Amino acid sequence: MLTCSSTSNSLLAQSWVPRETVIFASDVRINFDKFRNCMTATVISKTIITTNPETAEANVLFSFIKESAQSGGLCDKMMQQSKDSVNLETIVDVYTVEQLKKKALQSDVKLEPIYGVIYGYISTLDIDDNASKVVRNRCSTCRFIVNEMSNTCTFCSDISSDLKSTFASFEILVDVSDHTGTLYSCYLSDCVAEEALGCTVQEFLALAEDKKTALKWQLLLERSKVYFKVTLSPSWRTGMKVNVLSCKLADSVEASQSLLGKETGNKRLCY
Repeated sequence: MLTCSSTSNSLLAQSWVPRETVIFASDVRINFDKFRNCMTATVISKTIITTNPETAEANVLFSFIKESAQSGGLCDKMMQQSKDSVNLETIVDVYTVEQLKKKALQSDVKLEPIYGVIYGYISTLDIDDNASKVVRNRCSTCRFIVNEMSNTCTFCSDISSDLKSTFASFEILVDVSDHTGTLYSCYLSDCVAEEALGCTVQEFLALAEDKKTALKWQLLLERSKVYFKVTLSPSWRTGMKVNVLSCKLADSVEASQSLLGKETGNKRLCY
């Protein structure tokens, strides 16, 4: 993992295409991340970043990624790592929306993502308006979202179309609110969305419009326990990107204790 804190480096990173761009970074700070239980790299003032360097090592790495993606092996491994990388049981900090926004703006937390829990509710969930707004096609080879117009994957463009296919996946933007404010345009996607809605993409697409509306109101404005990950993103309109890691209806007693500012089990209230 490479963390960029400055605006210029963050803008540079936005031009990198996953599994297509090889990065050479010299003079980075290496630290052990206790939360992820792995080593991470941080860009500092002395760091020099070279994109797609013309070296034998870079060419070998690029070829390996291409071949692995084509065979599907890299995708399976990365998906498994993604599932195992965040253990919800290790997320113990409880925030209000106001507290989370304040912490996200603090300079000392800009280098690392913020993980936590909010006892709030989904205040915007537009799943009964237009299915194309909440369901997107992903490439079955690399799992990236494919181009809507051409229905092709830019990463796998050099792979024969006979070997490629796509699958539908939830990509929903929701607002998460509590008594202190609202987090706008949070990502509720893929299997997390399926778990929250209680149905698969295929089951959702088969529902009539009135059934989709009924499904929405099972979660909308209901007190929920929301696990989240926040990363700073200058390109995002709110300045930070919020990914929902889990969203389930909250236990009423647990939620009430949280609102009263009491510790709940092993949860740690953040102020």
